[in-house]
Amino acid sequence: MKADFHCHTKTTKHGEEGRTVPPNVFAQRIEQAGVQVVAITNHNHFDYEQFLELSESVKGKALVWPGVELDVTGKDGQRWHTLAICSPREAQSFDAAVRELVGNASANDFQCAFSEAWQRLHGLNALFVSHCHQKSPAISESNIESIMADAGEESWRLFFEPRSLITLGIWSNHGRSMLIGSDVKNWDLYGECTFSNLRLHVDSFEQFCLLARRDSQVIETLLGRKEKSILPAKPHSSVTLSLPIFNDVNIVFGQKGTGKTEIVKSLCAEYDKLGIKYSSYIGGRKYDEYEKLLSIADEIRDSKDFGREDGTDDIDIVLNWAENPPTPLREYVRWHATRGNSEKKDGFKLSESQKLPERPNDEYHRHKSNKSIVESFSNNYIEKNLSGYLSNEHANELSLLLKSLNKEIEGKARAEYFAINSITMTNTALDAIKSIIDRKSDTKSKPSTASFTDFVEGRIRLWKASSRILGAISKSEKVRRSYLGTLEDKGELFTVVKRRYLTSDSKTEEFDIGINKLKKWKRDLEAIRASVLSFDLPAKVAAFVETHRDSGVTDLSDFIGLTKYVVIGGSEDPYVPSDGEKGILVIEKKLREEATAYLLDEPELGMSNLYIDSVVRPILQNRAAEGKTIIVSTHNANLAVRTLPYCSIYREHVKGDTYRTYIGNPYSNELVDINDSTNKLNWAEISMATLEGGPDAFRDRQTIYEAGESCK
Repeated sequence: MKADFHCHTKTTKHGEEGRTVPPNVFAQRIEQAGVQVVAITNHNHFDYEQFLELSESVKGKALVWPGVELDVTGKDGQRWHTLAICSPREAQSFDAAVRELVGNASANDFQCAFSEAWQRLHGLNALFVSHCHQKSPAISESNIESIMADAGEESWRLFFEPRSLITLGIWSNHGRSMLIGSDVKNWDLYGECTFSNLRLHVDSFEQFCLLARRDSQVIETLLGRKEKSILPAKPHSSVTLSLPIFNDVNIVFGQKGTGKTEIVKSLCAEYDKLGIKYSSYIGGRKYDEYEKLLSIADEIRDSKDFGREDGTDDIDIVLNWAENPPTPLREYVRWHATRGNSEKKDGFKLSESQKLPERPNDEYHRHKSNKSIVESFSNNYIEKNLSGYLSNEHANELSLLLKSLNKEIEGKARAEYFAINSITMTNTALDAIKSIIDRKSDTKSKPSTASFTDFVEGRIRLWKASSRILGAISKSEKVRRSYLGTLEDKGELFTVVKRRYLTSDSKTEEFDIGINKLKKWKRDLEAIRASVLSFDLPAKVAAFVETHRDSGVTDLSDFIGLTKYVVIGGSEDPYVPSDGEKGILVIEKKLREEATAYLLDEPELGMSNLYIDSVVRPILQNRAAEGKTIIVSTHNANLAVRTLPYCSIYREHVKGDTYRTYIGNPYSNELVDINDSTNKLNWAEISMATLEGGPDAFRDRQTIYEAGESCK
């Protein structure tokens, strides 16, 4: 829930020209920025009438809370700015209190002690947000301690606004409540301002206050708005825990060796069992995962992608080819010499019949080739969604035409196939019948054909088949590029899948069949084509048949080589990412996949803190905002803390084989033992000790960070 706790809507001081905003512009900018809560905090001034107008302009779309930005001083005289924000229910009382506090002073000249502002406004249930950490004028550390001590049990009313999100991230959920707002100076640029992101949706100022007080009942009510599932998880094969998993961010953290990785793995197994689609990333396996990205196991080799036939019919022609030599003259002599040997034979005129002329199969193969072309186009048309360029009417018309064209070609190919094979079967039957007549009559039938034509046509058919095969595996290449990820210093990276037919520079790893076998298969086929006019053609065919039997070739798709590699941008040169870059590419791809749940185990391994916080964390939070389930096992504070998880699962090793599991969240600031509800830990203290190395280490780093900021 996006909230702006520091919003100027009126020019009250010198040099603030441009801050006054009409209600219609206010409403438009608020809606465009997606802000759902906005506190009006003009310098030393509250305009009740404007508050009402602005509230009405965004009614039903955003909550508007009354507020003011005051110039205040501490006990030591140090000056800073603090915001005081109140409930809309108290707007009139708030208006009167601010008027009484400011009196006759102008907005430029007003100044009062923080204690006076507190005394007049905290009774109206106001919240106070002081500038801090280089957000000038900022409150000092000593004054922070002073006002926190004076507030006592009501210190929950005190918030602090830093200059940047860096400082906000350092202090958030570590003892100080942090908020940030637009401090808008130019309403035309309002959408570019920085806003607070409330992890829990609130419906009113009062509800926000209860949340600020960490009222456990309210937190549970607000958390209850998020869907959750109770899932079994196993930190060890002999232990089963029932964990509440929210459709939001769920963090598993704790000491090493407490079964965090096993919990994530067991939840993956549970999602498998439930049939829920999830994406998982195991930091310790990122190298294996990267190799999977370059795996070609799921890539398909298909001749149709090149608009070519698979060649099975032509391969069969070569394998089944047999020499059909011309009929020797002696066969005619024997027929003539035995014509009168049997009176019965004269009744069988089939003995004198001649074979039907063989039908060439060129037309059949032309139809098959055209069918492959149409199917290839149709597949690309569907795969690339080319119908999107057409109106529905034209897209439907083209679809029907393509189906009709495919059907017509298929019909002609089938008719040609039947015509060819019916002649072949008729001639085969004629030879069989003549053989029976000759056997029964002790005569010789007239040869069915002189066979010279068959002899020539048989060799021509073999030459054509071998030529078509060699043409179908001739050099050709297709390349497909797919987005892989982005490296900040390199730009966009792509995977390239290259398909190409066997060439002289092909590599063994490109093929499923040994490259030497493929090359020999091709050489033996080339030898057949070259020997079609030679006497040794039958020997060449026999050699090819033997080679084919040993090769494992099933069709011409086996001659398509496949490689997959990574390139940068539009480059064609392969790029090998470093180990860290491999992890970045894998985790980005995993988080980009569409899934119901995302499970990550120690994603920070091998990653810079900057990358984890600036890239991974925002993606996780965006996925959570989409209602996805995020489960992260981590030792990284940016992930465990700055994601503001709905559920924190803490694993503690007590001693020996004794472990405890605690469930909680940063909103209640509690971690409760799942087996003993009376055993509670402080969420902030445990998080700081486990993730930050303890309070001293945390504060040392904070001091160093701020020392660096002060040098700017």
